[in-house]
Amino acid sequence: MGQGGAVKEPANVRTVLSGALAVIALACGGGAGGDHGVVPSLLCSGTTAPAPDKVTLGCPAPGVNSIAVVVHLGGPTTSSDIYGLQFDLVFDPTVVQFEPPAVEGSFLNRDGAATVLQAGEMQGDPGRLIVAISRQAVPNGLQASGADQIVMTLPFRGIAAGSTTLGFQNAAAVDSNLQPITGISFGTSLTLTFN
Repeated sequence: MGQGGAVKEPANVRTVLSGALAVIALACGGGAGGDHGVVPSLLCSGTTAPAPDKVTLGCPAPGVNSIAVVVHLGGPTTSSDIYGLQFDLVFDPTVVQFEPPAVEGSFLNRDGAATVLQAGEMQGDPGRLIVAISRQAVPNGLQASGADQIVMTLPFRGIAAGSTTLGFQNAAAVDSNLQPITGISFGTSLTLTFN
């Protein structure tokens, strides 16, 4: 064969391979888990912009099966002694579930202080995530000087089609004496929808 045959042969191989891959993909339901090409999505709505002295929930981007829920602290804050946050997040466990680990943000450790972050579902109540983050081994807290401080990210995974609110309960920001900071409030619920 001449040079023309060498060029033509790989093209034939590509055609056969792409045809075989198409048959395999169709036999498996189109490559989308056998659900006829429908790709699941986890959407977030009802987020509010960070505001001074307010803790809010946000979702930077929709997900396929999972989504990152970000806990924001709006600044500037009136308190200069924010040492930690504690709250419950309440949701419908038949629609979504918490996917550990929680990931620390850049606010409470911005001066190099160590922090402790704990997040876990309450035993016997899978729709309640108990969350606490605190600075450690330093005598003072911090002030949020910027408009938006990220405290942590909490990953959730969709498990069944439906919608659920995700809202704060038993929430408080605490100072270095572990006393509640009354000037910091917690925002409204957001909605997660899994299709």
